[in-house]
Amino acid sequence: MKRPVVHLPEHLRQRIIGHCIGELPNEGCGLLALDADRIVQVYPTANADASPSSYTIPPRQHFDALTDAESRGWEIGGVFHSHPVGPARLSVVDLERALDPDWVYVVVGLRGEPEVSAWRRGTELEL
Repeated sequence: MKRPVVHLPEHLRQRIIGHCIGELPNEGCGLLALDADRIVQVYPTANADASPSSYTIPPRQHFDALTDAESRGWEIGGVFHSHPVGPARLSVVDLERALDPDWVYVVVGLRGEPEVSAWRRGTELEL
């Protein structure tokens, strides 16, 4: 069975990876603006948890991203975060904290070469 697709342009993929590397040893995180099934903007944020094993988007930065996206006709429809020493897969904690099943969840694994995966409703998406 073919996996559903979400489009992540290379320049945005590199921006996500760069932000996550810059946040080491903690998890990097941010929000994603989507237009249908295309990621059109990345909003890197601070990690309010300042933790290598969890992340929280600061409310003010969430609001700022939402305001910018809506002003451009997009919607905030996803989030990204990294696993500093783990794979690019959703963890049990990630699945428990995934409050909106329609959002796209991008995970960056930083164990070795950076890897990027995307998920919706616990199902891996084709990037």
